[in-house]
Order: sequence, then C-alpha cells, then structure tokens
Amino acid sequence: MENRLIEIQDLRVGDEIMISCQSFFKYLKVLTPPTLSKTKVHWSTKQPLYANVRCSTRQDVITSNYTRYNGQTYTRTEKKWIVSPDEHNIKISQDLSGRQIWLIKREQQWNKD
Repeated sequence: MENRLIEIQDLRVGDEIMISCQSFFKYLKVLTPPTLSKTKVHWSTKQPLYANVRCSTRQDVITSNYTRYNGQTYTRTEKKWIVSPDEHNIKISQDLSGRQIWLIKREQQWNKD
C-alpha cells in the first residue's frame, strides 16, 4: 500500500507524500482533502482542475556571511527544503495538479468492506 505513485483524487488527510518541485524534493503531509477548483480549468480540455492542497512541510533558512575581495561583507539567505517526516515547521498550499505524487505513508489503511 505504501511507497507507490498515487493520483491526486486518492489523497486523504494525514497522507505523507513526496513530490519533485524544480530541482528539489518536498516531503509533505496532507492537511486538507483535495477539492475541485471553482475557477481553475484545463487550458485545452476545459475540465476543472484541483485546487491547491494545504500541506505541512519542513523548510530551513540558512544564513551565510561572505566577505568580498574589497572587504565588503554581505549576508546570503537560502531556503532549503528538508525531506523528513519530523519537525514540520511551515504550512503551504501546494498545487498538485499534473504532478507525480509518491505516497510514502498513510495513517489509516483502507477498509475493503
């Protein structure tokens, strides 16, 4: 059941998923169930798309100080996505339409009754 590709309509609250975003991976925990958007439609087929899904994730902010050759110092701030199920520190609304979603963990198993 776990560690497989899943469709957006099969997501449930509490699922832990991983997606690729630009050149990073994001480890997300689903906080709200996916719903169809009232305004977003596919550009070609005009079919309704899913709205952004509210998720929690972990992002660390790394601050580095550098000194240039002329003695000037500057500070560089970089946000880094941490692929971990622990210590999620932010909540984001993520667009999952058209993405490959990897189901890592499901809180409750499906009842087949």
